[in-house]
Amino acid sequence: MALNHFTLTAFLVSKDAIRFTPAGIPVMHCQLEHSGEVSEVGAARKIQMSVEAIAIGPIQKGLEQMDLGAEAVFEGFLAPKTLRNQRLVFHITHIQLKN
Repeated sequence: MALNHFTLTAFLVSKDAIRFTPAGIPVMHCQLEHSGEVSEVGAARKIQMSVEAIAIGPIQKGLEQMDLGAEAVFEGFLAPKTLRNQRLVFHITHIQLKN
């Protein structure tokens, strides 16, 4: 089995209104911002990025309750936005708020 697991510490900067799939499953799109430093080939590299994310099903409740500007560790996986649009979207499966 191939592994697709993504973990990101980020700030919640925007979130859309809840919508529902035809099957009645709640969905919420949001935007996350990350800034930090990583080591690459022995050198420090500064990273600043904005990530499009989505929370589907029960995890959507946790995202809905988060305040904008809150920092958390988000876990999930990356997948294409649609079959025709191959831009990657972060699908959130777990949220751990940071103090």
